[in-house]
Amino acid sequence: MITIKNKIEDCYFLPEDGSIAKKRFLETLSSPGELYLSCFGFTLQEAFDAIILNDKSGYNQSLLLDYSQASGVYARDKIKNLIANTKNTSIILTSAGNNSKRPSAFWHWKGLVKMPLDRRKAPLCMDGSTNISVSAFYQGNSMRFFNNSLWSETFVNQHKQNKDWALNNLKHYQPSILNDGEKWVDNFFDNLSDNEDIELLI
Repeated sequence: MITIKNKIEDCYFLPEDGSIAKKRFLETLSSPGELYLSCFGFTLQEAFDAIILNDKSGYNQSLLLDYSQASGVYARDKIKNLIANTKNTSIILTSAGNNSKRPSAFWHWKGLVKMPLDRRKAPLCMDGSTNISVSAFYQGNSMRFFNNSLWSETFVNQHKQNKDWALNNLKHYQPSILNDGEKWVDNFFDNLSDNEDIELLI
């Protein structure tokens, strides 16, 4: 738990603010700089396009996605394409992980930190109840943007801890460690649904 004082936020209430929230999110994602993104449902094509574009500019990007959602039919082809078209982006599939009393619970985050090129400035943060999907911006949801060093540091630390946990404990769910070409990535996703731990989907 952290306490933040005097934080100025831009808060979007969906669906009323859906179109401008989506625009703000994509602008944030497309801005230059290192990215840490934690997400439950992640299927919005424009978001994948922005990540690929920033990857080509050489920015490191770390995506921590819920395993049960990332292995679904709406996400898997987009993630496979992301793997094939990025060099500076890590994609890790996880569950609630190391600090949960039920590690197999969902990784339910919808948030990101974008590190500024000028490190004297506070990182740009996004937090919200909305998934990053086509339908999410039409739902009753929320999304907020702000700059804060304490929040971003806490978010990134949690992100990195769970990333390490997933790499050590969910090795067989990691598409990013498959470096033998697109065929092997296809095989990974084709076989993942056959080996799911049903508890993760409750």
